[in-house]
Parts: sequence; C-alpha cells; structure tokens
Amino acid sequence: MQQPNTPPPTYHIIPATPSHIPQITAIVNHYVLTTIVNKSYRPIPESHYTNILTSNSHRNLPFLVAITPQKTDDGNIENDEVIGFTTVTPWFPSKLGYAYTLEVSLYISPTHRGGGTGTALLTTLITHLENNEYFTFSEGGANPSSGIVLKGTEGIGIPVRCTQLLALMAIDENTALDERVRKFYEREGFELMGVMRGVGWKFGKRRDVRILAKELNAGYVPEMIE
Repeated sequence: MQQPNTPPPTYHIIPATPSHIPQITAIVNHYVLTTIVNKSYRPIPESHYTNILTSNSHRNLPFLVAITPQKTDDGNIENDEVIGFTTVTPWFPSKLGYAYTLEVSLYISPTHRGGGTGTALLTTLITHLENNEYFTFSEGGANPSSGIVLKGTEGIGIPVRCTQLLALMAIDENTALDERVRKFYEREGFELMGVMRGVGWKFGKRRDVRILAKELNAGYVPEMIE
C-alpha cells in the first residue's frame, strides 16, 4: 500500500449527505481492489452506502465525513473533498439482544493517511454514541407505549444506547501497517477480543480477522422490553 501523503492543512467533520456518497464509495473501492481490508471482490455500488445513510438517518446513527474545501483558480470554493469517513451498523440487527452492539467502519483516503483524520473521526463518532440514543427495530420493535413511531419506517423504534462498539480488522501478515492499525484502535480504548482464523478468503489465501471492542456508556442498563 502506498505511503501516506502530506495531510491537508484543514478539514471539517460533518454528517454525510447524499452528495458525499460517490467519493465515499470511491475511497472504499480503492481498498476493495487493492487490499484485504475489505473482503468484497468487486467494486461496491454507490447504492450500498446510500442505503446505509438512509437507514442510519432513520435510526439516529452517525455517518460522518471528514472534508477539506477544494478551491478554484480564482479562490472560490467549488466543492468539498471527502478525505475519510466513519459510520456504524447494527450487529445482528434482527435480534433484540444485540441491539446495544454496533460495528464501526472507518476509511481514510489513501492519499491522506497519517494526518490524524482517522483519530478525529473515531473520537467524534464515539462522542456521539456516548451522548445520544438510537433506534432499534429488532423483532418488530416494541408496543407504542415504550417506543417511538418513525415516519417512513416499519414497526416501532425502540430507543437504546450503544454499550459495545466492535471493530473487525483484517490481519495483513508481515506488514507494518497491520501493527499500526491495531495500535491505532488500542490507543482509542479498544481491547483485543480474539482472532477468527481463516474466516475470509482473498487474493488466493485464507485470511484471519481480529475482533476489537470498546465499552461505551458505562452503567447503562436497558429498560425491559415487554
């Protein structure tokens, strides 16, 4: 993988919008086609991240982008360049007992790695999850007295908080990058939970996957769902 380039002088972290989806998809597809980080074999369509953005909006789950302004020759800002993004998805979303566990997804543009963008994105994501509830629709949701009906969705959204944030990390043997990525998550408070041996296959060989986790919202006890 190519070495990090000089990071941009300034960037902002904001909620993702549909206009960011093409750049988000392009970043991910770089890793799909050139690394084992993502176990997809073929480029991911833009509709995939459009659907995640829509779902997360309904659930009040964060989908964040780091952007840096792009200027024209006359100094005007033409558009924003996405240099990284992070989001979360529910872990086994059909089962209510897993409603409090989320999986993080974090990608940085290959030309902007090493400038602290990943740390800023992950920190912002974790802060959001520690200060906000989100909605689960597991097992049909709850009865109206204990849940919230969201327009445009099916079922009743049950407000919950994240207590366990998972990071699944493909193990790239014999690379310094693998060690850096593991230490990155550990610096942010993630603990190694274990290694799933040979669960993936890419570029002609079986691949191991590390599971790291960070506990959030200490002391939170979910309300009983009747």
